Amino acid sequence: MSEREIEPFIEEIAAELKRPVRLDSSFESRVMAALDPTVTPLPLERKSSTPWILRPRTLYVSPLAGLAVAAGLVAIITMSVMRTVPPTAVASADNPEFVLPPTTLVTPVAAAPKTFAEPFTYIDGSAKSVTVVGSFNDWDTTKNVLSRSADGVWSTTIMLTPGRYEYQLVVDGKWIADPTAQRTAVSEFGEANSVLIVGAR
Repeated sequence: MSEREIEPFIEEIAAELKRPVRLDSSFESRVMAALDPTVTPLPLERKSSTPWILRPRTLYVSPLAGLAVAAGLVAIITMSVMRTVPPTAVASADNPEFVLPPTTLVTPVAAAPKTFAEPFTYIDGSAKSVTVVGSFNDWDTTKNVLSRSADGVWSTTIMLTPGRYEYQLVVDGKWIADPTAQRTAVSEFGEANSVLIVGAR
């Protein structure tokens, strides 16, 4: 079919579509009679016997929110594992094969500071009492009392952690510097304090 033949054909169809439709007068009454609402009742909504909490639901989560939730769960699980999982085995001199149960909580214990036994001596056969006071015992005259031997040598040993300490001897109530001390320092009262450096060896 050529273009010249198509154009009259299209015009003919268009004219047919533009023609008004005429209905008889009884058409409306017949349609209304067919739509009588008493004939076909509307179906009621079917009630489910499954409780609402058990009914399947669809949850929509954005990708960004899903990543945030997943990262939070990973962080919580990682922290829980790091705090509760102990070393798989703890060897000791008594039991080198000892293994802790997986639920045992292990609390790290700080190593005790190293201490040194520091001797204090004073020679005076006529003294009645000798004590040592210093920054290691809050200058308390009752804490570190020296013992007297038969030849008049007073002595005691004090366990001290590394550091610098100032001290004096109290001989029959009189405070004096230790005559055997290698170092001295002037106290805030202008007196000479003996100085002991622990852990410098």
